[in-house]
Amino acid sequence: ACKASAGAVEHLPVARVRNLADWLAAAKEAGFWIWGADAEAGQRPWAADLSGPTVLVLGGEGKGIRPRVATACDGLVSFPQRGRLASLNVSAAATALLFEALRQRDSG
Repeated sequence: ACKASAGAVEHLPVARVRNLADWLAAAKEAGFWIWGADAEAGQRPWAADLSGPTVLVLGGEGKGIRPRVATACDGLVSFPQRGRLASLNVSAAATALLFEALRQRDSG
């Protein structure tokens, strides 16, 4: 992961947690909104409020977000897909979600 980040990991805080669903509950208590990326979700990222304290949850490619983690999210978002594509890979989804969060913060 460090090599694939091309050095970006050196400039971002990265944390490892023992249980993601429990950590998400603590993040909610601290005032964060939790948004998960799920290919089946009906809400689009630009319809979600990503302008404040936000945690973005992305699942593994192929399996997505685990059910317990998905239920810990305040909402799930997806990008529209055309043609034969079922979903974006996790790096493309992360890029698009981070761009949307930045766009909302710049315009807000």
